[in-house]
Amino acid sequence: MPSFAEKARQAQDEKRAGREEKDPADLSGAQEPDWNNPDSWGGGDSDAGNSASGNAGDSAGRNDGQEPEPPTPPKRSSPASTGRSRAPRRRGRPRGPERVPLTVRILPPTDRKLTAAVQQTGLNPQTLVEDALEAYFRRLKIQDPGPEQQEGDVA
Repeated sequence: MPSFAEKARQAQDEKRAGREEKDPADLSGAQEPDWNNPDSWGGGDSDAGNSASGNAGDSAGRNDGQEPEPPTPPKRSSPASTGRSRAPRRRGRPRGPERVPLTVRILPPTDRKLTAAVQQTGLNPQTLVEDALEAYFRRLKIQDPGPEQQEGDVA
C-alpha cells in the first residue's frame, strides 16, 4: 500500500501532467549559465551594479524611476478570528470545519506509532488524533458541554 507521501506526490504529478506544467526541480533541458559573463546570470538588467539590490545608490525613502508598488489586497478575517491574520485559502480547496489551535508534546514512541498509522491508513495526523480523541471521549461517556461553557467554568 503506498504511503501518504507517495500518494500526495503521485497526485501532484498527475495535476502537473494535466496542466502540462514542468517540475521546477527538474533541470533537464536547462541551459548552463555562462560563468565567465556575470551580466548573463540575471534578468539582463546591466545597470544594477554589484549590489544585492538595485537601490544601493538611492537615497533612503525615495524610489526614483521606479513604478509604485500595487496596493496589497485587504485581508479577510473570519468571524472567530483571534486577531491573527490567516494565509489566504488555496483555490479549489473546500473550507474545512472551524478548528481551535492546540499544541501538544508526545513521546517519541507515540510519534513513531502516529507516523506508522499515517502511512498505513493514508489519513493525516490531524484526522487520526481527532478520531482517537472522539473514541476516548465516547469510552469515558464525556459529552460536549456546548459553546456556552467557558474554559474557566468547571461544574
